[in-house]
Amino acid sequence: MKISTFFGIHWLRALFERNFNRWLAKRIPSQSEHSLNSNNILIYPTRFGLGYVAIVTLIFLLGTNYQNNIILLLSYLLASFFISVMLHSFYNFSTLRFNSVNKQHGYVGEVISFPINITTKKQHYDINVLFADKQLINKSLTNKVSLAIAKKGTHTVLLPFQATKRGLQKIGRVIVYSEYSLGLFKSKTILDFAHHAIVFPKPKSLVAGQYQLSGQADEPVIESYHESTHSGSDDFSELKSFVTGESRARTAWKQLAKGQGHFSKHYQGSQGQLQWLKLSDMPGNDIETRLRYLSFLINELTAVNQVFGLDLHENSITGNSAKNIAPNTGFDHQQACLIALALYP
Repeated sequence: MKISTFFGIHWLRALFERNFNRWLAKRIPSQSEHSLNSNNILIYPTRFGLGYVAIVTLIFLLGTNYQNNIILLLSYLLASFFISVMLHSFYNFSTLRFNSVNKQHGYVGEVISFPINITTKKQHYDINVLFADKQLINKSLTNKVSLAIAKKGTHTVLLPFQATKRGLQKIGRVIVYSEYSLGLFKSKTILDFAHHAIVFPKPKSLVAGQYQLSGQADEPVIESYHESTHSGSDDFSELKSFVTGESRARTAWKQLAKGQGHFSKHYQGSQGQLQWLKLSDMPGNDIETRLRYLSFLINELTAVNQVFGLDLHENSITGNSAKNIAPNTGFDHQQACLIALALYP
């Protein structure tokens, strides 16, 4: 009996949530900017407000029972005050404008903050913002951001989210509510900014200086992926005016013979550069570990302005499709490579 009752309640709750979410999608559709009005504001009594209603009802019944006009007048005054507070709560919550960037980047284990801009035309009180998805609640974080007083202008709140796994993670809707004034009513809205986070693999460092000695898969080295030796021949760089004391072996005889002036040749040693980071070359059998190694190498090579490409072709039974990013350098290239790692199947 208890088991059937439990499943019945669970089924009814799931049905209610499904229908409520469908209603929300029509009532408050997904968009980057929202303006609060009567169409998207929900107002209902708090527990304190329900207790207030119960007391007013008891006073009214008492006045009716004893036919006491003073007690009846008191109940009417309290009821009108209740309605006035409801209108005041709506006035405090309406005309607020919210906008937010829907996409953020970060690494596994990091706290990713979603900025939400709140624009006000007047002074508002007790504005609270939090994610609607309870699975995003982390006890180690302050999941709710509050503004006690929001003066006229634009305010930015940072809503924290801690990433637990790599990939594209949809964050869901954002709850905004206020219990101003007197805590009798809660004014609430559930906005959808289409928030999502692209979570990169957490970098895992490689052990340096042991490539020649270690044959174990768990002791890879950066040097195994660098080609930093000189080619042994110097490449011509530029011509500069000859300076007294320089070796005459550098003299540009052709230019001197043509009467163009006395110049000296300058050379620059060529240096091999890393062309590709390959997933198939990463040590270990675990795909996630390999991706973490690649994440580390991408950051290290970007820090030293090294040109590199990314090859995510995996020769395995799983049949993952190839993903190549041409060699390049810079921040944009780093982000493109990290996003490719995050979205790897």
